[in-house]
Amino acid sequence: MKTLNIILSVAFLLAASSKSNAQQNKKIAGFQIEDIRDDAKEKKKQLNFFIISKRKKGKLDLSTRFNIFRTKLKGLFRPSKFVSIIAKNGEQMSTEVMYSLNKYNARIGTIWFDSHGMYKKGYSLFFIGSNEYSYLTLKDSCINKPFKELIPFVDEETMVVIGSCYGGATYTRSSIDYKDTTRMNGDSLMIALGELLNKPTVYACESWVMTKPGLFLKKAAVGGYPSRKLFLDYCYEPVWENVGRWNKYNAYTNIFESSNTVSMDMYGKIVVRDQSYIEEKIEGMILKRT
Repeated sequence: MKTLNIILSVAFLLAASSKSNAQQNKKIAGFQIEDIRDDAKEKKKQLNFFIISKRKKGKLDLSTRFNIFRTKLKGLFRPSKFVSIIAKNGEQMSTEVMYSLNKYNARIGTIWFDSHGMYKKGYSLFFIGSNEYSYLTLKDSCINKPFKELIPFVDEETMVVIGSCYGGATYTRSSIDYKDTTRMNGDSLMIALGELLNKPTVYACESWVMTKPGLFLKKAAVGGYPSRKLFLDYCYEPVWENVGRWNKYNAYTNIFESSNTVSMDMYGKIVVRDQSYIEEKIEGMILKRT
């Protein structure tokens, strides 16, 4: 009888201990699940943007009109993933970008600044409406305010594209038709923009940016060249020598390097081609001949 009581006591203690451990494990598991859910809440989804400068009144700009049409159409069917914004200045751009980000509780995935470049100025730049941005103007606290407002929505996964011709040019512009010979400083522009924002990766082109049909189909739709009249202009020699070449600056790692031609997928997220624009063209020519 004494032995039976001992056995029953031990069994009871084991059962109580097992129940206690199970409840403790359940609580720990519960905390782990809650922690995972909290992490998921903090990790906001990405929203991609295409920023187009509002055209000047009375000025016909077919390429800008085409980009407005196709990006607005794209955004109409994917409003929670892609937004097209026509901005008259940087302030309007930041206001509308932040409105969309807050609306969808998102952060910036890819933001593409679609703009014309101005080779005659002798330095890399891009426009947002009436505002010009270069590595010099981005140092001005009044001018760079629209970008500082976007910092809370940018992280190391954000990709910024300077979509202007010569936006990432690192060569020297010739002085034959101009009064001086100057370095374009596209790398300085990329670095200034990356450092101003919250450590994104910045892409820009050494040469012309031609947003042909297929921009959202992962094709090399931004490589290319302008009309044939520039074949005879010696000042554009360095631009021709760098056709289709892009640069990449990772502000998080502080690494500046070359990149293949970029494009976008159907949701407006940047896509880097497996080959450079020139390599693809040469391969295409070889395939046609064979």
